[in-house]
Amino acid sequence: MCSKPGMPAKKAQKDTKPGSAEYTYSQVESALGRVFEAGAAGQAGWLRGRIQHLRRLGLTPPAAGGSVIYDFDWATRWLLALRLERVGPDPADIVAFFEENWDRKAGAKYPITSLREAIEKARAPIEKARNAKVDYHTDDVWLIVTFQNFNEFPKIGLVQPYRKLPSNQQLDNAKGFFDYSRDKVVDVVVIPLTEALRALEAALREATEAKAVV
Repeated sequence: MCSKPGMPAKKAQKDTKPGSAEYTYSQVESALGRVFEAGAAGQAGWLRGRIQHLRRLGLTPPAAGGSVIYDFDWATRWLLALRLERVGPDPADIVAFFEENWDRKAGAKYPITSLREAIEKARAPIEKARNAKVDYHTDDVWLIVTFQNFNEFPKIGLVQPYRKLPSNQQLDNAKGFFDYSRDKVVDVVVIPLTEALRALEAALREATEAKAVV
């Protein structure tokens, strides 16, 4: 990525905080491939196809001066959109979900929590863990998406704190997230948001460093 004439060169991305770093499309795609364990064939096939479909539907940053800049927020939107697609909603409805819930609307009752706020809150434990020199922090955040109709997402919310447990105890720990769905008769998608963002951050760092070596 070249600096504009007359402007100081940017620091290398590995020295930049993830929230302010800028990435190429290939770096974001490569990072998502790592997170989803797509492999080379999967990344060039189904993953790229799904991302391009989301872009055609409008889930993509605007071009600035002919070039498109991707930051951590945009990589996160695609990560969450791809995970929600696994549940079955139409991609167009998922894109509409992001448009309606990314920011809190002025004077609007919903969303109670915007996706941007949820992501900011979920990233905080990553920094806490980094400062404490540990892999995980007990404030890890899970994102809950509740929808009553197959093509509607009327509510998003957060669950925290979450203490990471051994794999054989994960199901018991997550059970409480689903209990209320029995009474409400709604479908619930629960995403370990902090853990997903932690994996994405590491994958973006690897993709950036790999390009630097080349």
